[in-house]
Parts: sequence; structure tokens; C-alpha cells
Amino acid sequence: MKNLTCDDIRQTLKNGATLLDVRSVDEFNRGALPQATNIPLALLPVIAHEQLDKNKPVHVYCQAGGRATMAEKILLNPGFDSITNIGGIEHYPNCH
Repeated sequence: MKNLTCDDIRQTLKNGATLLDVRSVDEFNRGALPQATNIPLALLPVIAHEQLDKNKPVHVYCQAGGRATMAEKILLNPGFDSITNIGGIEHYPNCH
């Protein structure tokens, strides 16, 4: 897991990275990091190829970090080039 600053996240998004929220749709709707894409962890193995670009960096987060760790493992198996687990949204309270 790698902790980034809010500025780090903004910069990587400007450079083409995807910010992936793997929490449930309800959790996502209650508050997410700006510009995040929501794919709940349970759906990730099924739709990751359709909704994510394998050639672009993906920064994945969840609520506290556990689901992001699982998502990182799921995405590395199908061959995504660059996956970074940035932990939980609770680590980024000022990035909204």
C-alpha cells in the first residue's frame, strides 16, 4: 500500500491514471474521491477489462485498504501494467 498526497493523486490523474474505487455503489454514492471510477470489488473480475485501460496506471482504493489489496491482486492477474494500492478513503479526508 502506498500513501499519496491529494496533490499526488491530482497529478497522476492529469497524467492519465485511473482512480478506482472498489467499494459498494452505496458507499461510493455517499462520498468518493474526485474523478474516481466505481467498480465494486465483486464485479471487478468480470468488468475490469471493459471499463479500465490495461496500459494506463490504476490507483485503487476502498474504505480502509483491505478491498484495495484484493483488487490489486485481481488486476495484476489479467495483466494490468501499473496498479497502485493507495489504501482507504479514510486516509484522504481533505481530497474531496
